[in-house]
Amino acid sequence: MPVPERELSTTAYLTLGLLAARDWSAYQLAEQLGRGVAELWPSADRGRYAVLNRLRDAGFVDTRQEHTGKRARTIYSITPEGRAALTQWLTTPVRPPSFEFEGMVRVLLSDQGSLDDLRSTLAQTRERALAQRGLFARYAAFISATGGTFPERKHLFALANTFMIGHYDHILAWADWAEQQIADWPDTVTPATARGDQVSDMLAPGREAWESGHADGE
Repeated sequence: MPVPERELSTTAYLTLGLLAARDWSAYQLAEQLGRGVAELWPSADRGRYAVLNRLRDAGFVDTRQEHTGKRARTIYSITPEGRAALTQWLTTPVRPPSFEFEGMVRVLLSDQGSLDDLRSTLAQTRERALAQRGLFARYAAFISATGGTFPERKHLFALANTFMIGHYDHILAWADWAEQQIADWPDTVTPATARGDQVSDMLAPGREAWESGHADGE
């Protein structure tokens, strides 16, 4: 009996989406999950083999053995039931956006460390964002030049790639802004009370967004 669609994870649907394009081995699926997908859905790489087994047990995926010499590998393919489950999932409500950002967690806890620690966190955040933006820039160049691994989906990858470039541009701009804000802080503790005007200015965009949304009846 197939597993009800609501009980499948997003990683399971992502796996079905990859298999909807072509058959893959578990290793090939892992490769695809590592090509920009992990930045969109960090948990995709965790438990991927368990997801494949679950999809197979549910009847959404078939397996077959292929041999190269004496070496065998399992190839996974999507079933009609799997395609139907994926199509149905695309009609359901989208969950709110979320992401993992350890650097921001460190910023929130910076009063327990030194100002140099906070500066280092911001510098490393910029460095990582710059590297990730470069990764997606390379993907864009690759897709433009070759059509990419999924040429039939290159228009959709273009939408996602533009979002990711903008995402990392935002982090880079934020890191620069944050460094300017803390440039003359004496430490990571006293600005809460000694820099009230500055803190109020930093919060102004959020207050204005709330007031605008409240006025519009959000």
